[in-house]
Amino acid sequence: MYFDSFAEFLLMGKHGFYVWMAYGITAAVLLGSWLSARQAFVNAKQQIAREIELADRSASVTNRDREGFDESET
Repeated sequence: MYFDSFAEFLLMGKHGFYVWMAYGITAAVLLGSWLSARQAFVNAKQQIAREIELADRSASVTNRDREGFDESET
């Protein structure tokens, strides 16, 4: 094995701080990207549900108006 101990592995020949910082930043960016995409997906689902509900309400009102119009015409 290249490193004699776990401590040497963490230090990585005095470059450990930069190596582990790079890993940490990469993990943070990936996590942030995943959370952002998940929130965008949830928001899109909610928006679609609102639009479907609005379309259903509109169709219900339109059908009710048509039924009233048909009855008064006959």
